[in-house]
Amino acid sequence: MAKEKIMNFVQARSKLSEIVDRVAEHGDTYVVSKRQKPVAVIIGIERYRHLSGTSKYMKEVAGKRILNIEGIATAVGDIDEAIRELRKSRLGAIAKSTV
Repeated sequence: MAKEKIMNFVQARSKLSEIVDRVAEHGDTYVVSKRQKPVAVIIGIERYRHLSGTSKYMKEVAGKRILNIEGIATAVGDIDEAIRELRKSRLGAIAKSTV
């Protein structure tokens, strides 16, 4: 893993497109500072998922992401659609329980 690069907010804002490309393609890490104090980190999505613990719920099988929540595995092409469906089913369960 490459050493993190530190830059101030103004530099990061002006080079955001380049930073995102370098993070995605090379796995670089950027620390953004304001008034010489670190305030944010820009990292790749896979590293974020690993650090946040969400990677244990996601895996890819045959080009589709598998979302595993509370022992229920669902193959999805679009993770946002899967989340919408999950919310819809939870709202339906709540509505049934209040009747």
